[in-house]
Amino acid sequence: MKKLIIVSLILGAAAGLAACGGGSSGGSTVVVTPPPPADSNVKFGAGFAAAFKADPNSTPAAVSASDVVPVDPAAKPTDL
Repeated sequence: MKKLIIVSLILGAAAGLAACGGGSSGGSTVVVTPPPPADSNVKFGAGFAAAFKADPNSTPAAVSASDVVPVDPAAKPTDL
């Protein structure tokens, strides 16, 4: 029984490798070039890029009321 299983595995592997052989199909090879990468300013947004590339010793940006959202730890959690 064990020999039968080993022989079937060997034959199955041989058939699989024979099916994946490197034979030429006679057709031409088509090379598809990938599209150029997107600009990081478009990908993340111009505001993010400007803040990320800013000099660390420059003056900070003005904070508006909508930038800071107050958090109430006693509030009831919302469902996701």
